[in-house]
Formats: sequence, C-alpha cells, structure tokens
Amino acid sequence: MALLSDPARSEAVLIGVHTYATLENLPAVAQNLEGLREALTDPGVWGLADDACTVIAQPDGVGDILDTVREKARRAEDTLLVYYAGHGLTDPHTDELYLALPGSDREREYTSLRYEYLRRAVLDQQAHARRTVVILDCCYSGRALLGKMSASTHIADQAVVEGTCLLTASAETRPALSPPGERYTAFTGELIATLTGGVPDRPDPLDMDTLYRHVHRTLAGKSRPLPQQRNRNLGGFIAIARNRAATPTPPPVAGLSEAEKRLAQMEQRSEQLRLENEQLRLEAERRARETVETAQRLASAVTATAEPGFEPFWFAVPVPRPLFGEDGSLQPVAELLPGTWYLALEQRGRGLVARSDDGKMRGFILDLAGIQRGDADSYTPAAKSGSPRGTKATAAAKRRTEETVRAAERLADAVAADPDPDFEMFWFAVPVARPLMSDSGALEIVGELLPGTWYLAVERRGQGLLAMTQEGRRGFLLDTSGIQRG
Repeated sequence: MALLSDPARSEAVLIGVHTYATLENLPAVAQNLEGLREALTDPGVWGLADDACTVIAQPDGVGDILDTVREKARRAEDTLLVYYAGHGLTDPHTDELYLALPGSDREREYTSLRYEYLRRAVLDQQAHARRTVVILDCCYSGRALLGKMSASTHIADQAVVEGTCLLTASAETRPALSPPGERYTAFTGELIATLTGGVPDRPDPLDMDTLYRHVHRTLAGKSRPLPQQRNRNLGGFIAIARNRAATPTPPPVAGLSEAEKRLAQMEQRSEQLRLENEQLRLEAERRARETVETAQRLASAVTATAEPGFEPFWFAVPVPRPLFGEDGSLQPVAELLPGTWYLALEQRGRGLVARSDDGKMRGFILDLAGIQRGDADSYTPAAKSGSPRGTKATAAAKRRTEETVRAAERLADAVAADPDPDFEMFWFAVPVARPLMSDSGALEIVGELLPGTWYLAVERRGQGLLAMTQEGRRGFLLDTSGIQRG
C-alpha cells in the first residue's frame, strides 16, 4: 500500500497565468491556484505548511519560475509537486511544448517557457526530493509525455528519485478545456474534487495512479478532454492526499464469527493482490518504454555515419553495460564489465563502436554515462583493424533496427494501455506462426503461436491481445491480422 508523502518534508509550486497580453484570458486559472492551494494545505488532505506551498500567479518571466522551482527542488526531502495552469503552445518547427506567460506571443515562442527548461529545473542535479510530481493543465500538455520525463532512464539516474509522475490535462494533440461559467478548468476542477472528496472503495491514502484513473473516468463520463499520465520508478504509487472517502476499518468485534473473519481476511488479501498486480503493471510499462528508447538509440547509432576526426581511446565502464551488435539486433552480443579496458573505435550518433583488446567482442555501447577514459597514447592503428561493414550488411542492419523499434513501440503501447472493459474472452487461431511477446515489458519472445492450435484471448490492450496458450503461458500477440475466432 502507498504511504502518504511527508508534508513536513515536501514542497509544492503552483504556477498559473490567467491574464494575457495577446492570448485569450483564462479567468478560471486564478481559481485553480486558490482551490488547489487550499486542498494541498488542508490537514485532512495532505497538510502542507503554508510556506511549503508556493503560488506564482502571473509570473514576471521565465527566471521567476525556474529559480523558484530549482530552489524548492533542493529544499524538498520527500516529494516535490509542480503544477502549471494556463495556455500551452507548440513550436511549429519542433512540436515542443511551451508554457505561456503573461506576455507570450504565439508567433514568438521565445516569449514562453520551454517545458524542457522546467523539466531540467525539477530534476536539478542538486535536488534532494525523492519523489517528483508534475501536473500540467494546458492545451497540448500531453506533448510533455513525449520528452524524457516519460521515457528516459537517464532521468531517474540523474534525479536520484524514488519515483516521478507526470500528469497532463490532455493528449499531445488535444486542447484542454475551461468551461464557461465554471469556477475551475475542467481538469483541475475534477482534480480538486477528487483530492478533497476522495475515491470510494479505494485505499487510504490516494496514490497518483488511483487519482489519475478516477479523474480520467469522471472526465470521460462528461465527454471532456481526457488526461494522460506517465510514471517512472513506481511514480504511480506516490501519494499526496488522504482518501476521505475510504471506508474506515472497523475495530475488532468480540465474538466475530469464523466466517466473518475469513471474509475480512479474503478482502484484505484481495486488496494486497490488486496493489501487487498494479506494481507489476507499472514496472512492465517502465521496462517497455526503456526498451523503446534503447531500440531508438540503437537505430540512430546504426544509421549514423562515423564522426570525422574521431580519435580512438581506451575506456572502462563503472557498472556492467550491454554491448549491442552492429547487425541492429536488440539482443546484446556481450557485456562490458568494470575493471576491463575496451577500445572506442568510432563515434556513431550517441553511441560508440567499441571492441575488446583481443578483438573478439565488437559492437555498440549506448550508455556512456560515467565511463572512464584511459591513455589514448597506447592506441595503435592496428588496434582498429576489423572487417568494415559492407553496404548490404548496413542496409540489413538498418531494416532490422527499424523493425525492432516498431515492435518495441507496439509492445509499449499494449503494456501501457488499459484493458478494454467491454472485452469478452474468445478462442482464436493464427493464420501463420506469430511470436508471443513477454508481458513484462521486455522485448522478449516467450513462445510461438502456430497455425492449427487454439489459443485464448484474455484481454485486449490497445492494438494487442493478451493471449494464453493451452499450457498456461501468457504474453502479447501484437499482430492480430487474419486471426480466426473460435
């Protein structure tokens, strides 16, 4: 069960812009800030001290926001929460998300706050916060999910946090909504209502995943833009509110029957299993997105040309790191170990072509963080000898990496998708042999589905099916074209 973040060791920064020089005004945003501040400082919700909940209304400029966020990130020892409400703008050249300021102009993106800069301030290297929550209530806020907060292991490594959670008011291509005549914007209104009212039949305290699912379900019922969420390192289990709607646990009653005791134990065990399954699901989603990023980085390295003027050097790794083959396969060909020197032969994109001293191991190292460079003078031209990649081999590697990226993205979408609530299980057969992918989020084949055999479709997740073999093996079928239903 999630534990409530310690309000005495946490900080919140609430940023809002309701009046603009050239953009449409958003009067409800001013109410958002006040309502959210009241909720977060309410002892019955989270109980932040007044001086631990900083409100920045109508910020003077980018520095006003970034300096405050960086300061609070360094002060917080448990959880840092950063909230922004206002207009969201996009760069026409890069599709990046920008957060509008009072003087922002759509035609001059430099008059707004680039979301990437806010992300860097939140994850400042000197930050002490163990957990981080970012909430964006603006148009196109889902574009923030496309950045490193949602997919990169580098964030968790550099931020040294137990978890990060990014919650946005809308998808990357959808506007948010500020309904006329309502006190709050649509998303923040439901967020405040959930924080202050709680969620029936859910545990106390409320974790971010429960909070997100309830707000998502409520907005869907009103046909309003749907929020999005991404978690890192179990960020969905961050809890910033007590659940006022939770059913209190009744005290032990003398003379409780054995049947009632067993029922209470079963209910407790059921909730424990739910939390364990949710933790496994979040871990699978994290692993799947890491797999997508690794596949993309490998594809970039395989397709990149060698950096001209690169000087080979010896290096050692601080921790074991995988060495990926030059054929574009995501299966490592070897493992680089600390205490051993390897030769960096070429720089290709963000990766290095490396090989061992004896020449038996050669491939790409993609994670260069913390590597120790050795004496470049000991390099000799002979050390660089090796078979150059031919045109056909390079083309084949490019095709393989493209296929790997597509497979990783399909798997990540399936793992992250909620089960279709209207789905009914059915038996099916495949027209040709199809791989059954691991439901752990790793791009691993756990079995092969063969024509002439019936398999059970257990759930639909996005475009994939969670299937089960007759031996009880489970996994994702990502290519459902042409399957025969039984």
